Amino acid sequence: MTATANPRAAETSTGHWRRAADGRAWLLAWLAAGIIAAAVTCEAMHAEMAAFRHPTVILAGQDFWNNTWWAVRDLLSDANIYAASHAVIPGVEPAWPASPHVPASLFWQAPFAALPIPTALYAFTLASILAIWTGVFVLTRPRTPWAVVATAACGAFAILIGGGPETLLLGQPTGFIVLGLALLVRARQPWLAGLGLMLAATTLQTGLPLALSLLVLNAWPVLWRGITLILVCCAPPVGLEISNSGFHGFVTAFTSGAAYHLGKEGNRIDLGALLRALGVTGVGTQLAAGLALLAVGLVYLARLPRNARRIDNPPVLCVVIAIVLLCTYHQYYDVLMVGAVAVPVIVIVDRSWPMLPSYGLAAIGATLSIYNLRDIASPLCLLAVAIGSAVAARTPAASAQLVDTNLPDRLAGTAYSSRLVR
Repeated sequence: MTATANPRAAETSTGHWRRAADGRAWLLAWLAAGIIAAAVTCEAMHAEMAAFRHPTVILAGQDFWNNTWWAVRDLLSDANIYAASHAVIPGVEPAWPASPHVPASLFWQAPFAALPIPTALYAFTLASILAIWTGVFVLTRPRTPWAVVATAACGAFAILIGGGPETLLLGQPTGFIVLGLALLVRARQPWLAGLGLMLAATTLQTGLPLALSLLVLNAWPVLWRGITLILVCCAPPVGLEISNSGFHGFVTAFTSGAAYHLGKEGNRIDLGALLRALGVTGVGTQLAAGLALLAVGLVYLARLPRNARRIDNPPVLCVVIAIVLLCTYHQYYDVLMVGAVAVPVIVIVDRSWPMLPSYGLAAIGATLSIYNLRDIASPLCLLAVAIGSAVAARTPAASAQLVDTNLPDRLAGTAYSSRLVR
């Protein structure tokens, strides 16, 4: 009699219990994620400090010292940073020509050059780790307790295995590229997404194919804003470089450095590395094959249905990442874009059966990048990820999901928005 007489009270009591249980689950999930993040961050920082204090084959932060710390300081000392140099980085090693990254990266990385050795390296490493963590959580936007813990696990995988160790050891800016991709995919404001493009386009070999992909994906509002930010941030370092060495000296040194990197043979994960392993040693042939692959990828993206042709569509994002890494010169630290972007997006955001093969191959490719067989294994896995994601993007199930559930899920704040095509 009592149970049936007060159904509303019983329902209210059950609702309070469920909300309390959900609150505890969220608290435990974020606590676990915080513990994982703190432990992984401490381990990565300890490894970087130990590598700097006890150098072996690779000097800790060697790319950071040369391409950021010394490059910025040398730029302010009337030197041509892209030309051969006889300078010596104090207590580190002789300097060599700075890599021809997008000059805007010198502008936003300049604060690290103001710090002394080795504080600058430790600050850059910590910032890179935080950028990876931020990028992974921004990409996945976990909406359930299990997703919070899974996102932390994906971040740990990326930092400790999937491209993170090489990125942090060498002092490469790939962690900021991950953060840039996350902002590009998730930001609701075009200028914030443009800032993401500026970070993601830190290197020419990543920025150019990414920009072409965005153009095909109808993301012009974000693309022109990103290009504007890049040009504005390029102006100070380019102006100083031209003042130091003249326009001709700057262009000659910059382009010769880019050509040199296209001919490098070791530690690569792009299509050129796979062709070289198969006996195709001509740099021109490798470059032509990469450009052909890029063209095929762009045509495929252009022929997708309009509702699927978005960078925030997980299969499309994975296709873009695979094509960007394969089409031209990329080294094993660049696989962080797979470990910290493709893997968590597939396993946490997409969670569809058609993308399951791409998830497995992405995780395998990111893991194998730390072994000597990466020249063959990583490009093969990337090719398979591109093909698997391309097939998944055109499956009837994926198309139906985009059409049938996009509006109500967007109203609930749980699905991808089409902000980039406005």
